[in-house]
Amino acid sequence: MLVSVALLASSCGTVEEYVLLNDIDVSEQMRMQPAHELHVKRGDDLRIVVTHKLPQLAEMFNNKINTLEEGESLTVFTVNSDGYINYPLIDTVFVEGLTCSEVEQLISKRIDDAGLARGVTVNVKITNFKVTVIGESATGIYEFEDGRATIFDLIAKANIAQGNNSGYNGIGIRRDKILIMREVNGIMKSEFISLLTKDILYSPYYYLQQNDVIYVWPSTTTIRGSNRIVDFWLSRLSIVTSAVSVVTLVITLFAKKTQQ
Repeated sequence: MLVSVALLASSCGTVEEYVLLNDIDVSEQMRMQPAHELHVKRGDDLRIVVTHKLPQLAEMFNNKINTLEEGESLTVFTVNSDGYINYPLIDTVFVEGLTCSEVEQLISKRIDDAGLARGVTVNVKITNFKVTVIGESATGIYEFEDGRATIFDLIAKANIAQGNNSGYNGIGIRRDKILIMREVNGIMKSEFISLLTKDILYSPYYYLQQNDVIYVWPSTTTIRGSNRIVDFWLSRLSIVTSAVSVVTLVITLFAKKTQQ
């Protein structure tokens, strides 16, 4: 019984270990960090839409293709390994490291400088924004069509905070130890974040970036539950406990019979 109680106590989660953003004071007003604007990376797919008061001028730049699944759609321009896209009528454009707004201004200026059309409006969007989740929960690739997502958007979409129900009481992951790996200018950066405190709201990893990799760390109870040595001894303890119970019952019945 003592061993059972000890195991149950060690597997119970507290508010500080389980509840997200548990230190938020609802009476406090918090100043949020400005929304992060994505920077274009190699391998990104860009959808570029040019508009003009004369539609026929804009059509020169808006290449359209026909697909069986989506019907007519705009051509997507992929950033090559050197950071360029090949854009109609203005040749190659270097876009790596620029924000979508900066790419819009650059293409508009290139069109204007070439004398092809004046006063065009350019809209640029990254269409293959995705992040990868691996580890204890919600493993998979998740895409966001609007090109912007926070860590809580991912939690809601991938159901990360629920874990995989392999841990005791359904606590399968470490909510205070989520690893985010991010490529920045050819360098892989890594950072542990916690979902339990409001500090995440001010973290540079609050806003996700394309191709982020999130590793969901298993909880202590999940690791303990997967330990074969512990499982071995727990199973043996169960057998011994059952045997002791049977022997105790037999002795008790024998003692009663003797007294009679």
